Amino acid sequence: MAWLRLLVVAILAALLAACGATGVQSPGSNALPAEAASTATTNPTASTGTSLAATDSPRRASQPPTTQPASGQTPVAAPPKPTGVKFDEQRRLGNDAASTEVTQTVTWAAPRSDGVEIRVYGVTSCIAEPASPSPGSAGPCLVEHTPLPAEDRVLLATAPASAGDVSWSWTGIPDCEGPGLAHDPRGPAYQAVVLAAYSASGQSIFAIAAPGRWSQPGPGEVTC
Repeated sequence: MAWLRLLVVAILAALLAACGATGVQSPGSNALPAEAASTATTNPTASTGTSLAATDSPRRASQPPTTQPASGQTPVAAPPKPTGVKFDEQRRLGNDAASTEVTQTVTWAAPRSDGVEIRVYGVTSCIAEPASPSPGSAGPCLVEHTPLPAEDRVLLATAPASAGDVSWSWTGIPDCEGPGLAHDPRGPAYQAVVLAAYSASGQSIFAIAAPGRWSQPGPGEVTC
């Protein structure tokens, strides 16, 4: 019977050893959830870092580059319309009309700036003259706010604005002059004189130096 007890003891020892081995593996089975939880914690950290970088990028982009031109610069304006304008005509009489010397001069008070040029034009049409004026009537050939197309202008003289005046001369006048302005018989006739200021930024509107004059003869009047 002693050997039977020893057999029972050996069987029980083997069973207890098997149960002990099963109990050791149980904590090891929890290692995978713990590792998974650690990885899940790392991902939000990386996501937070990405979020910060995305927030940082617009902040850097909002800073103006050093090469950007300064804003708010005012464009350079065109020169102003000439003011204080006067027209003058002087004649040095010769032996006859053909030898008479004529000098016309335009003066202005402003502008007088450097980099500005004054251009004087003759207006070749009597624009303000009515189509059918009444007999004995008269008036200026040019009034303010009248459009001046290029085909109705001829350049007479140019000068720096700082000069304040410009003149042009010729020799010879017609034997019989009408009511309009004197002009060089070798060039186009002009009925009025205007001027404007020019610069690299543009030009002014025209100022009238001499408005000219039209005249409709009355009954019994004779003109040449």
